[in-house]
Amino acid sequence: MASSEVTSPLLSPSSSNAYEEEAMGVDDMLRRYVGEFGPWQLRNFMLTSIAWALNALHTMVVVFADREPAWKCTGRASSCAQTMCALEPGAWEWSAGPGESTAAEWGLVCAFKYKVGLVQSAFFAGSMVDY
Repeated sequence: MASSEVTSPLLSPSSSNAYEEEAMGVDDMLRRYVGEFGPWQLRNFMLTSIAWALNALHTMVVVFADREPAWKCTGRASSCAQTMCALEPGAWEWSAGPGESTAAEWGLVCAFKYKVGLVQSAFFAGSMVDY
């Protein structure tokens, strides 16, 4: 192998000048290879926006639906504790009834309180994988 072959450039100077003439920005490249904003881009934009809007609505619903509502001691309790978890199951009740939130309706309090966060984490993990 000759030493001139080792030191010669891989690209000739004429090809580097062609690159400089063809240099373009991101906007120019998108316009040249993708095209202008048309019906296909509008459809994809709308579908993506709908998916994000539904995700935002679900996030807001969780804040209000999964809250733990107020509770009160019933007449069966000999003494009212600071938390309902320290009382027997029949010694307390929801102030506005069990249908006020999903936590009250499904009994997601005390030992089962972790399930509220578990469902939220599963939803956001699915959202992360989906997007």
